[in-house]
Amino acid sequence: MILIYDFKIPAKIKNPETTGSTGLEEEIFPDYFLKYYNEKSSEAIIDIKDFIGKIKIIKKSLDFRQKEPKNVYKVLIKFDFSGKNEDEIINILSSIDIKARKAKDEEEKLFDGENSLDFESGKQNKNHGKTDKCKTKKNNSGKPAVLITGMGPAGIFAALYLLKQGIRPVLIEKGKCVEERIKDVDALMNRGQFNKKSNVVFGEGGAGTFSDGKLTTRKDDAAVSFVLNFLVKMGADKKILVEHKPHIGSDILIDILRNTRNYLIDGGAEIFFEEELKDFETDDKNSIVSAATDKRNIPADFLILAAGSNSIDTYEMLKRKNVFLENKPFAVGFRIEHKRNFIDSLFFKGGRNKDDLKFSGVYYNLSSKEYGGYSFCMCPGGVVINSSSGENILSVNGMSYSNRDLENSNSAIVAAVRADTIALLDKKEYSLDGGFLSFRKDLEIKAFNAGGGSYGAPYQYTPEYIADVIGKTKKETGFNLNSALKSDNGIKRKNLIPEPSYKPSVKYFNLFELVPDFINRSIAGSLIEFDKKYKGFVSNSVLTAIETGTSSAVRIKRGADFESLSVKGLYPCGEGSGYSGGIITSAIDGIKCASAVANKIF
Repeated sequence: MILIYDFKIPAKIKNPETTGSTGLEEEIFPDYFLKYYNEKSSEAIIDIKDFIGKIKIIKKSLDFRQKEPKNVYKVLIKFDFSGKNEDEIINILSSIDIKARKAKDEEEKLFDGENSLDFESGKQNKNHGKTDKCKTKKNNSGKPAVLITGMGPAGIFAALYLLKQGIRPVLIEKGKCVEERIKDVDALMNRGQFNKKSNVVFGEGGAGTFSDGKLTTRKDDAAVSFVLNFLVKMGADKKILVEHKPHIGSDILIDILRNTRNYLIDGGAEIFFEEELKDFETDDKNSIVSAATDKRNIPADFLILAAGSNSIDTYEMLKRKNVFLENKPFAVGFRIEHKRNFIDSLFFKGGRNKDDLKFSGVYYNLSSKEYGGYSFCMCPGGVVINSSSGENILSVNGMSYSNRDLENSNSAIVAAVRADTIALLDKKEYSLDGGFLSFRKDLEIKAFNAGGGSYGAPYQYTPEYIADVIGKTKKETGFNLNSALKSDNGIKRKNLIPEPSYKPSVKYFNLFELVPDFINRSIAGSLIEFDKKYKGFVSNSVLTAIETGTSSAVRIKRGADFESLSVKGLYPCGEGSGYSGGIITSAIDGIKCASAVANKIF
């Protein structure tokens, strides 16, 4: 089998309606591929059409860097060689500038959807065990008790793997099931009513439920294919199987989570919502024997801790139990918003033919070599939302629906928080183990007060923020950015500058007062660097504070076997424990932790 990669087809070529295995572009690719081959090859080269068997598109991305945008493909092709070997075909393709090589074993498995982690064959089921209630089912597996705390991607996929092994786990989630959770999120966004256990970060699906449903990952792992295929089985669009930056959208995720919950319950898992882990007990060998929640005591031989990066109370409990955790670098900053149409035109080079293409919002990914700031979790055609994890504190995040077609696009613009930068501050407690959590919370308290209370958010126009930083740094640190600032001299153009999309309310504030100098210098300098390359990026934007949840601020130490170094039977898992970032990597970490538990049981 041969892998064709980096093969480009003009995006203006419309995709036909297909009924193939994925419903994507299995027709347009071979037609264009053969046309290209015939145009480039000479009569002396073989007619490759006679050798092509089946094809499988495994990845597609959109390249905007040239005047004519192009779709870039990675494709597996089965050839009927009939006397020609793979090397001969590859040499022929390479001679006409088609990039090709032999497919690796793990790539060949993608051709027929082979995956050792898959549960069963079967067609997509959008209503698996359909129910309108947050139901549970009694566990009678008779195997050692496995308790999973947290129903984000790590907890969910840990449970899925255990069920495959015949182990029926118990799952507890401090928040509500997704049908009830969305009511609390609506009350927060529209009326400023905050439920500390059911909100944007706590509840079924975890924080990713209300953050666009991005499925981007750089991991080259067989489990990625399994996770994506399972999501399709639960109702996701099949296009996520090939897109370079796949996303589901928060609106679609809600149905997928409901279907996944019913799948788990039908398989024998027990699920309990509105139940929070408060403590655990160990025996004289320091092994887990039970866990205490706010409602009861649960016998457990294994505890998979997948509580998420916002479960501050859980981390504090672990510190009291002498579980070893350490500070982990994370990032802090603001959400920057632009008009979606402005971002589309700014990052799309073609311009003239843009209307001929179907856009769901252009995605950008920026980083500064000089100042170290970078964009994070960009949400095309989305909104800025509350992402607070507790009462009287404020954090914000971005969210998009599946169509990504709202008026504004937003992204985090953040600076790294590391041990060396924290040491610049005159607070020794921030440098202690778990001290990054205290730093994060102090920032969120300041942001809450700056927003006027009631979960309003502080905002400022970006040129004015930069001007404030320049004034402050020139006076106090000697850091001078004036020579670099050339973005309309801070003049706002009302037709291009967006209104802040955050709800329930916003309040104007000098944002540089919220964060330390090292963060202001990094963010302001990076923004100016971005504006040099993308004119208007600064002058046509607004900032909303404060973004603190880019990743976990702590890591719970574990060994190569995924078990805690402090307590036997405790398995720190997912983003909250410091071992992943995002839906896909968290799901994979959940699978690996569950596999480690299963190996101990068997």
